[in-house]
Amino acid sequence: MKKILLILLLIPNIINAKETFDSFAARTESWAKDLNGYIVSSGRDVTIDLGKNANVIKGMEFTVSKDGQELLHPVTGKSLGKKRVETGKVVINNVEDKYSICSIKENKGIVRGNYISHIYPVPVSIKTNLLEESETAQLRYALFKQGALVENGSSDYSIVCSREKQGANTAKCSLKFKDSEIFSDDIAVKGVKIITTAKNIDNLKSYKIETTAYSMAIGYFLGKENGYLVAVNERSSVIVYELKNGLLVEKTSVNSIGEKIVNIEAVDLNNNGRDELFVSAVTKKNQPVSYIFEYDNGEFKILQKKIPYFFRTYYVAGRKHIICQSYTEGAMTGMIYGVEYNKDENKYLFSIPYSRSYGAAIYGFGLIKGSENRDDEIMFFNRHGEISLSDGENIKIYKELDCGNTPNYLEYSEKLNTGVNVAASGESAGFFVYDEQSIIVPVYQRIIQMPDGSIMLYSNKLAKMNVIGKYKAAKIGSYFFTDKMVPVWEKNLSGTAVTDIDITSDGSYLAYIVSNNKNGLSKSFLYVVDSNI
Repeated sequence: MKKILLILLLIPNIINAKETFDSFAARTESWAKDLNGYIVSSGRDVTIDLGKNANVIKGMEFTVSKDGQELLHPVTGKSLGKKRVETGKVVINNVEDKYSICSIKENKGIVRGNYISHIYPVPVSIKTNLLEESETAQLRYALFKQGALVENGSSDYSIVCSREKQGANTAKCSLKFKDSEIFSDDIAVKGVKIITTAKNIDNLKSYKIETTAYSMAIGYFLGKENGYLVAVNERSSVIVYELKNGLLVEKTSVNSIGEKIVNIEAVDLNNNGRDELFVSAVTKKNQPVSYIFEYDNGEFKILQKKIPYFFRTYYVAGRKHIICQSYTEGAMTGMIYGVEYNKDENKYLFSIPYSRSYGAAIYGFGLIKGSENRDDEIMFFNRHGEISLSDGENIKIYKELDCGNTPNYLEYSEKLNTGVNVAASGESAGFFVYDEQSIIVPVYQRIIQMPDGSIMLYSNKLAKMNVIGKYKAAKIGSYFFTDKMVPVWEKNLSGTAVTDIDITSDGSYLAYIVSNNKNGLSKSFLYVVDSNI
């Protein structure tokens, strides 16, 4: 048996992402949403009930309206509210503490008591100085994820964020209208740093596990109050470990599967406070026969079995989700479905299709919320292990990081008539690799979006092109996705490969496995980080 070296690292809350751009973004969101009020008086000019207390300034324009015809539902007859009718436009000339005097730009019957409203979402341009590229990407994510702002390079409104000098720990972020400042904050700029270095990794205590791990899952299988457990799988069984008195101890195992395990997942779908263990497996004839377990009275018991789907979790917007995928002609390229638990029937259902599923590997599929004003974006790995991002109409492929080479793969003992023969691209193994005896199908990584909006990813480099199982280097890091991949931090690992990465449902614990295939030694580094990182 190969040995796995599991290394545990506890990290205090050294970085708080909210100290960077989130608080400033929250302030701009509140400002944009509160730009509504009333006409207090009307004559040659008008008075509105927004002043310095609402952070309005000279030159800002508002639309004036009144209640119009009541709208009734044609079937129920119930009121749907009243239609707003525009009565004009006004521009602020003078700002007092609690009110402002405005000139009339358009007058279609403005009277006292009319509503005033500002354009929403507010268009803004972004201007930065001496910010790192990753910090600018993080600023954009913080500002636009809530939907109150939308980026427009020609807008009169702008967000200006600048360091006073290179390397400074603080920056001034301002919201401006033309050349006038509406408000500003001096904030701490702490770009997310790499959590560890090679030096402190060498000094960590190691925990040996007498097995070979092909994938892993970290979760609250006994409930959050009892801490996390780490599950790793061999080819046909799962071993679950706990950290006890500074030692990694085998808690229990699941040996009742009897099939070839593809991957394992942890998520609390039935909402009882304990993560279920989702095990994706295949028969000797390469058909999916997956299982769902839950820990009860000292052992994992089967909740549902022989499910004809493969499972995969993804983590986005502070929540862990799980999806499944059907099987098509020897490949995990079928329709993608949502997974839900039906409490009344006490069973799991897999009949909710994702409207924009793609014929791509399920492994590494996620919904990435760009902002409240945009549809969900789908991030997934294509057949070459390239990261792909779709808005439902267009697909953008990022080639900066090769994610195609994973030590976790299925090897079929005979060729199947899949109709797909994708050749290797560069150093990537591609989705399918044929030889005279077998088919190799990589199991791609999960999509994990951190609270700052960046995506955790890893990449492995083969020791020899197109030869699966031998690796000379690896890289793990966190990346923002704009028009290109922008690294927040990266760590290079020599002579190893990253096998798997997972995160707990609350985002507090992050773990990944690093494997060295040359000497059969696999190392796992388990990071415990604050949920704000």
